[in-house]
Amino acid sequence: MSKIACGIDLGGTKLEVGLVDDNGNIIARVKRPTHAHEGPESVIDKINDSIMTALEKSNIKQRDLRGIGIGVPGLIDADMGKVIFLTNLPGWRDIPLAEIMEEKFHIPVKLGNDADAAAYGEYLFGSGRGARNFVYMTVSTGIGGGVIIEGKLYRGASSGAAEIGHVVIDVHGEKCNCGNYGCFEALASGTAIARFAKRAIDRGRHSLIEELSGDEPIKAEHVFEAAGQGDRLALDIIDEEAFYLGIGICNIMAMYNPERIAIGGGVSNQWDMFYHKMMETVRDRALKQNAKVCRVIKAELGTDAGVVGAAALII
Repeated sequence: MSKIACGIDLGGTKLEVGLVDDNGNIIARVKRPTHAHEGPESVIDKINDSIMTALEKSNIKQRDLRGIGIGVPGLIDADMGKVIFLTNLPGWRDIPLAEIMEEKFHIPVKLGNDADAAAYGEYLFGSGRGARNFVYMTVSTGIGGGVIIEGKLYRGASSGAAEIGHVVIDVHGEKCNCGNYGCFEALASGTAIARFAKRAIDRGRHSLIEELSGDEPIKAEHVFEAAGQGDRLALDIIDEEAFYLGIGICNIMAMYNPERIAIGGGVSNQWDMFYHKMMETVRDRALKQNAKVCRVIKAELGTDAGVVGAAALII
């Protein structure tokens, strides 16, 4: 059989391991809680154990693995295979993850920022197939992205390129978790949608959102559900979301001049609710020459993007 790549999507709350063939098909997968509070050594042990479990489930031998790709949610040095810092995983500072795992499995290990990895997976096996210049953006809790330029993943000078979520689109805007103000992420992420809804309700706006959220904190899903039932506040917030997404896309077109931009992440599941308004903003404000050659589409890999993208670093 052809060699199989192992893709690992490492997150603050869960980790997922998948065995992926040359066509981007997931042959076997293992999901488990990360238990990040237990520290790097424990998490690495869970990764290693999950790889072995996936091999057992699929009857694939360790010798048939061509390499391991890991999508990491934070700052890395891809060339050195080192995790520099992870916000949501305590204790992860200057961890030579690739070296540790190469000593364990004796095959190549490559690290990538999780959004970069997902972008590369979409480029090879999903919404980016056939494009030479392609941008993937994920819109969920935050906003991230990855850029393919002339068929190659662009990482920048220190593996920090394409931090799309931290492009400033309103200098007087909301404070972002990064410490800056008016970032794309602070205005157009799922977290931002929920924050705008809560703020309006706290100020006295009546909305179905309150009823749908019940005793839970308000989430973006509640806002979209209320909008689907015609709730005025929810519809206003979704329109604002679509506007900010459009502004962000205009900036991406200006910076990278791609032929395709794909949007993934949880917010993309509500595509029909924001697409047309978003594209109105793009038509009104984008550089005409760049917009003319660029299609804005929904990403294809969905929740598989992390694992397939990590494996794509090897494939």
